[in-house]
Amino acid sequence: MSRLHLFQIFLLLTSLAGCSSFSVMNFEVMRPAGYSVPPEIKSVVLVDNSIVFPDTNVSIIMLDKEIIKVDTTKVADYSSHVLNTIRDELLSRMFFDTVYVDTIQYKKISRGAALGKLSYNQIQNICSKFGADAIISLDAYRYTNNISIQTLIDYDEYYSTYDASAINYWRIYDCFNMSILNFHLQQDTIFWDNIGSTLNGSLNPFISFDKATHKIGSYLSYQMVDYLVPYWEEVSRNLYTSGSMHFLNASDWVNRGNWEEAEKIWNYIYSNSSKKAKIKAALNLALAFERYGDIDEATDWAYKVYKILEENDTKTNSDINRYAVDYYINLSKRKQEYKKLIEQLGE
Repeated sequence: MSRLHLFQIFLLLTSLAGCSSFSVMNFEVMRPAGYSVPPEIKSVVLVDNSIVFPDTNVSIIMLDKEIIKVDTTKVADYSSHVLNTIRDELLSRMFFDTVYVDTIQYKKISRGAALGKLSYNQIQNICSKFGADAIISLDAYRYTNNISIQTLIDYDEYYSTYDASAINYWRIYDCFNMSILNFHLQQDTIFWDNIGSTLNGSLNPFISFDKATHKIGSYLSYQMVDYLVPYWEEVSRNLYTSGSMHFLNASDWVNRGNWEEAEKIWNYIYSNSSKKAKIKAALNLALAFERYGDIDEATDWAYKVYKILEENDTKTNSDINRYAVDYYINLSKRKQEYKKLIEQLGE
């Protein structure tokens, strides 16, 4: 191969590297649950101790801020839908040995107050009936559906928005001593919008009130499982691929699945290059160790970048610098979470 041909290849590789200085890598990391369930709890029973909160079931349609319809829409199976969704998700994650659902609606039988808790005798009977270690009880809920329609006079169209909101209030009861372990309030909204040339046309794509209520119920159910059980979360990270032939070589090893060889090159770049190249190499090494699950080493590499930026007072004057600071903060948070995660999962 002639020198001219080699030089042309080099120019091509350099131009390709200049087009995109990094590639985005997506992978999943494990996050700790919001609440650390005591390790002795191996089986749970999901209980409906709720009655719909008095001021719920209101469905409102507003046209240009004028209320044109107020209706009452009851979703009779909201609580059972929520409990069954949670049961299925808990079983799929295999955190507890067993998960039961009690079909009795306790508050409707006892006619207790809207926010009332299970009685001592009820807790004792439920725990004995299922042989469970804890009760996860939906003790109250409410939901609302609101549609708002705005007339776009300049465009002779209608812009409609649809909000489905819900609040769930939970208590977790300990079957070993019949006490309350934890309580948790959830509140959230899901949203749809649409534009149509007619009023009905702007509303046609929207689902019914009961289906929307099921949707927000499911959404809160998955959040509740995340509150109880460690969960996987997808993250996006930058892998820096340009700056010199060394970065291109390292990227080639990554594409072959050989991160160990890529790490050797990034270590070499970090020890023998300018500050800009050091930053890219260190960020790549932080990414490599994060992928392995070595959060301590990943955070150390990200901190080296942070110190370089701090010393040069350039923490936020470019995209890569802003990314580096955010990445260091993110890894520091994950490092703090790691102890909690180990406690929840066990060694």
